[in-house]
Amino acid sequence: MRKPTLLLALLFSISLFYCKQNTPADNTKEEAPEEAFTNPLKGAWKITAWKPSDSTGMVEPRVVQYKFYTDDHFYFVGYDDVADTVVQAGGGTYTINDSTFTETISYSTWDSPNITEAYTFDYTMGDNGETFKQRGVMESNVEGEEDFDLAEDYVRVGPTIDAEVAEKAPVGLWKITRSLYGDQEEAMPPADSMMVHKLITPTHFYVVTYNKNNGKMDGMTFGTYEMKDGKYVETVKATTRSIELIDKMIPYEYEYTGDKFSQKGVLEFTDGPFELEEYYTRVE
Repeated sequence: MRKPTLLLALLFSISLFYCKQNTPADNTKEEAPEEAFTNPLKGAWKITAWKPSDSTGMVEPRVVQYKFYTDDHFYFVGYDDVADTVVQAGGGTYTINDSTFTETISYSTWDSPNITEAYTFDYTMGDNGETFKQRGVMESNVEGEEDFDLAEDYVRVGPTIDAEVAEKAPVGLWKITRSLYGDQEEAMPPADSMMVHKLITPTHFYVVTYNKNNGKMDGMTFGTYEMKDGKYVETVKATTRSIELIDKMIPYEYEYTGDKFSQKGVLEFTDGPFELEEYYTRVE
């Protein structure tokens, strides 16, 4: 009585073996994940050459000019370090892909019709990412004014504070939430129409106040800094504020907790001291 059962089991085993042998092999290979795009423009840059509208070739700049890129924002300043005057400054937001980037201007030192306009540029990196070239056309939106053929060459600005110190410094892009200047009784938030950004890189600081509605700039200050004796110490290189600030080292008591940053200090002017308190929250 066991023979039929044994025969059925044997047939089932043969059938199972045959099915396994004839099952198509899965030869599909998992595709390697795409590498995330690394933004090569992030950082601090100094201009080395540009092409004026009345020139057919590149020339050395007659002013000192820096440009900064964060994840989403850009800032620039050009100043005459002999006359201690700001020649131009501006900034805004930008997007980038493999070969081009697009800047949208949010503010500038001049009464510019370019505010809120977006301009796309080609860029090429060189010297292992230590230089880059920006090329493109800024189309005019003013009747009778020619388009501007923009060409600028930049070199990366190396760190002026070492990596260990930079980790403890309030590096990042900040937006002011409250401030106290002079004889104010308490720190107050800015007007709804005003934006105050402060960019702190491992090399420089850049603080600007501008009207969000029309792009008019209220003022800006730019320079270098160091972390010294437990204080955040700024040295002003260019400003639209008082020329008395130029080349002064200004020490600030500061607090930095990752997403919050504040600084308190006293500016010394010929007509007396000026108290300053600023409270920031992180943007990037």
